[in-house]
Amino acid sequence: MRKKLHSPSALIALALIASACTSRTTPLPPPEVNNVSRPTEGDVTVVGLALEGASVAVINERTLEGTITTPDQESCTSVCEFRAVLRADSGDALRVWQFFETEASLNTEVP
Repeated sequence: MRKKLHSPSALIALALIASACTSRTTPLPPPEVNNVSRPTEGDVTVVGLALEGASVAVINERTLEGTITTPDQESCTSVCEFRAVLRADSGDALRVWQFFETEASLNTEVP
């Protein structure tokens, strides 16, 4: 069972350890999830803290649908607040992780 980080200072310590690595292929710790709202009109909001510059993905394990968001960069130091909204029902399991862009990504345009 994983121990949940409860303080921003613990997440800051993890951020410093992660930033000390020169390789971005090193797995990142999961972001800190502070709150998951009850479903409202079929949507839930997940709020927490992630590393500065990271993207956060949240997937509903039942539906295999989710969202990717970027934390608010204003007044942010090494950890930033993120907010993700996705479809979910009470009791659904959500998978949450953070990552940095990689060179293997593809940019495309909507016609």
